Amino acid sequence: MSFDGRTAVITGAAQGMGSRVAERLAELGAAVGLWDFNGAGASAQAEKLRASGHQAVAASCDVSDQGSVAAALRATIDRLGTPTLVVTAAGIARARPFLDVEAAEFERQLSVNLTGTFLTMQACANAMVDAKLPGSMVGISSVAGRGPRADLTAYAASKAGVISVVRSAAVALAEHAINVNAVCPGVVDTEMTRRTQQQRAAELGITESEALQRLAARIPLGRIQTTDDVSDVIIFLLSRQASYVTGQALNACGGLEFD
Repeated sequence: MSFDGRTAVITGAAQGMGSRVAERLAELGAAVGLWDFNGAGASAQAEKLRASGHQAVAASCDVSDQGSVAAALRATIDRLGTPTLVVTAAGIARARPFLDVEAAEFERQLSVNLTGTFLTMQACANAMVDAKLPGSMVGISSVAGRGPRADLTAYAASKAGVISVVRSAAVALAEHAINVNAVCPGVVDTEMTRRTQQQRAAELGITESEALQRLAARIPLGRIQTTDDVSDVIIFLLSRQASYVTGQALNACGGLEFD
């Protein structure tokens, strides 16, 4: 499997899942554009990749802002060429009881997780269409988008929305040979998961370790998943091997969810 000669954009690339996906794509030959609200973190990741002999550029980007997305895209195209591989991994979450969620907090999670996915995919798809290039895009959803989450209302709503945007984009972009799919991870060992469990533990009056153990006990495969467990699926969906797959939301969750 090779992505030689291809350019990829990965949002949320300063850490966690986005960072690992960027590393994997670079190792497989892609030139990678690392977009993140944390511009310094994205720059540090890009420098690490360049030090290993890969092509990488960083862009400070607020994916919820159309102008910021457009600027990041221009910078990426200027340095690396038109992206034909896109992964929208930027996301935020906060665990709070349904009755305590404030409107501003709800809207912020939707703006980053959902609007950010739409704006990134739309901008990159327009660039591909203008350049007459086929491509593949993967939106990071979540099993939380498959069903109710009483203490993750905004996050669950945003991730359900990602699945809907992916399906609409897949139909709209099929004539341009652009495949669009979603991956729905379960409980991934990332900084965002740890922060969420800290919040959940505080609400429940238990330790963070106990909160994680409760989650792991619900997973049929018996463990919290790694970023590689997710990036393996993302890489497949971006590859030629998945050229006839589009508009799908694939659970990669160890059996935590089946719908």
